[in-house]
Amino acid sequence: MTTETIAPSVLITEAEVHSVTRLSPAFVRVELASAAFVDLGEDGYDTRFKVVLPGPTGALPTIPPVPEEYYSALMAAGDVRSPMRTYTIRDVVRDGDDVRLVVDFVVHEEVGGHAPGPACRWALAARRGDVIQVVAPHRRSSYGGTEFDPAGRTHLLLIGDETAVPALGRILADVGPGHTGGVFVEVPTAADILDLPAPEGFEMQWFPRNDAAYGRRIVQQVRRHLGLPPATDFEALPELPSDLDIDVWETPRYSAAGEDLEEQLRARSVGHDLEDTYAWIAGESWMVKALRRTLVTELGLDRAQVAFMGYWREGVPMKA
Repeated sequence: MTTETIAPSVLITEAEVHSVTRLSPAFVRVELASAAFVDLGEDGYDTRFKVVLPGPTGALPTIPPVPEEYYSALMAAGDVRSPMRTYTIRDVVRDGDDVRLVVDFVVHEEVGGHAPGPACRWALAARRGDVIQVVAPHRRSSYGGTEFDPAGRTHLLLIGDETAVPALGRILADVGPGHTGGVFVEVPTAADILDLPAPEGFEMQWFPRNDAAYGRRIVQQVRRHLGLPPATDFEALPELPSDLDIDVWETPRYSAAGEDLEEQLRARSVGHDLEDTYAWIAGESWMVKALRRTLVTELGLDRAQVAFMGYWREGVPMKA
């Protein structure tokens, strides 16, 4: 008799805070521990996972025996629903069966009249022994959650704000030899410039935002890097003619417009002087949209050469 084993769809577990480190005014690093992390999937690069925080009652949701039932139960909780947020696996520390998941949280005080969200408040108050839940890739599943895929292209253009710093750090750590590129990072202040070692052949530039508007300075610097004139009307920039005026999330793996771009993943712009370039851009939606249109509309990059991800939008509370 043959017994068929069905691979778990995801890994869902309670995780305990092992350590907390304040990296800078804007970043808190938390190491999470769970015996279930021995089954944690490791695709590297910008692999995402979700944290589920205690709800208004201070309790965490019950983890059902069937993982597929978890989300429906969470959503049905109504006013006592536990907050869920998405983060990048910054690192996985393994010592035999002792496995810890490292996540870097972006934290801030009240900004523009907007109070910190639940994940920010939790990270600022986190202490060893605190417990949350993690929904992450299982080592035997195809859950995925990784967007970075240059498909053989060797020149990388990596751009992000503080919310993309954990993913950028992991991408730079994981990218293989033979790649070159430019890395452009916007952070709140100079005190938030982290030590992210870049491989040989990469030029890394940090841009403290200070009191400037989100994304404006980094957009200008990237345009200069690409040989384009500076934008003179920032508010008009996102209105450049384009067929990509959709939710700001498009990669060859997923399009917010519902298109299947998988075939384009291996495409090449024959004769294009940027045919060997792959751009990965993540962060505040205005910045992402502006640079998407710079690359696709102005410079004519194939949509398969770019990954554009609006992690958040100014003035809009972050969701799962």
